[in-house]
Amino acid sequence: MKTVVEACKQLDYSWLPETIGAFSLVVTGPDAIKLVEERLEKGEIVLQLPLFHYENELGWKWCALYDKEVEDYTVHVVMPLFYFVDISFVRADIDSFWRGLQERAVQGLTKMLINSSESFSYTYRKKGIPNWDFETLLPSRIEDFTLDITPRNAVSMINGSFIIAEYRKEDECTGLLLFYNEFRDEFFAELRYKQYPEIDHRLDAKTIEELGPLLEAHLQPMLQELNQR
Repeated sequence: MKTVVEACKQLDYSWLPETIGAFSLVVTGPDAIKLVEERLEKGEIVLQLPLFHYENELGWKWCALYDKEVEDYTVHVVMPLFYFVDISFVRADIDSFWRGLQERAVQGLTKMLINSSESFSYTYRKKGIPNWDFETLLPSRIEDFTLDITPRNAVSMINGSFIIAEYRKEDECTGLLLFYNEFRDEFFAELRYKQYPEIDHRLDAKTIEELGPLLEAHLQPMLQELNQR
């Protein structure tokens, strides 16, 4: 980790735009490096070295960092209820990682979190999800939960999964995620209660036509149950 810290001290952040769409830049590198050095001197184990991130008002983050667990420089996409790695940016050395960011950071963040329809696959579009009239089935608010991801701004993850809806409780890592996986060709949901994931099969479906009645019957009760815990 000390070698990583020394390499990161030489980084030039001047090329980073202050904003990308509604996302604002937060440079954490210098302070993080100092903190990591202090912790290493105390003999502590440090698993991550954050370099910078972009964040919007919803708390969505696009984070560049070093991950000790995999010993790679990488980008984490951090949302209120989940996070995943953008494997297209993973590199073993800081020089190639930094060059890749300079070449593609703006495009990568924009395509994933701002104009996410650019990431919709042929299968996703063929399924009819972007044109689905979902508004009556997925209201903007249920109980204390707000809908901040919809089928039209779905987030493309790894392994063929798209998050097509997210209901989240403000200031708490509690809510519901609705997925479509193009490899398995199925819809399914996961719950989050104070960060802990829970599988729930009440919204399992193979088609939009099957999913509609399940949402009508179960979506509100599922969120009510979460709210009453």
